[in-house]
Amino acid sequence: MTGLPHALLLDLDGTLVHSEAIHTEGLARFCAGRGLELTEHERLFVIGHAWQEIYAELRLGDRLGVSLAEVVDGSIAAKDELFAAGLKIPVLPGARELVALARAAAIPAVIVSGSARAEIVQALAVLEIGAMLEFYVGAEDVARGKPAPDGYLQAAARLGVAPRRCLVVEDSEAGIAAGLAAGMRVLATAAANSPPGTPGHQRQERAHRVVASLAGLGLADLAAVMAEVT
Repeated sequence: MTGLPHALLLDLDGTLVHSEAIHTEGLARFCAGRGLELTEHERLFVIGHAWQEIYAELRLGDRLGVSLAEVVDGSIAAKDELFAAGLKIPVLPGARELVALARAAAIPAVIVSGSARAEIVQALAVLEIGAMLEFYVGAEDVARGKPAPDGYLQAAARLGVAPRRCLVVEDSEAGIAAGLAAGMRVLATAAANSPPGTPGHQRQERAHRVVASLAGLGLADLAAVMAEVT
């Protein structure tokens, strides 16, 4: 089929797995253990943002006297306790199938996430798509997280694919902005998005196309996004 993307660049949290609330809870528990209760606004900021931006926006260095690495490691440890207690990371509809579709069509697939690489590994354990990915880009791999385009541009460069031939799959405002800033086509999924007017809702209208979920997407859908004009 002509017009297909030359690379599929996938966000992780809120796109392939329903994990934003889990990430937020891990950070909140880490902060609470040091006497800092996060506000609702601070909790909502976590959605779609990388660790660098979360650390800076919430001024965790000043307020807690800890490094970014300590925040990340402490939050991951808090989540590990939740997982040990039986919490599972939900896989979103169509996530595995979309990666398998790309694999069958010889379209390289890469995860580009604001999460730490250790957190990506946690998610891959339940997604079971690791063997179908070329590689993944985590928070440690870039100087700036989303909405900066660094992660997506790095992935395209490593693949040797021009940004305009890449299709980004995202859910958050920050992620959509990152894909657009990279000069890529952007498909947004609303599967994990909160309803309009509720806390955490992500505006997705800037994406080239918005779908209710990744379930049922075919190659024709991917080609259509690449052909659409904003």
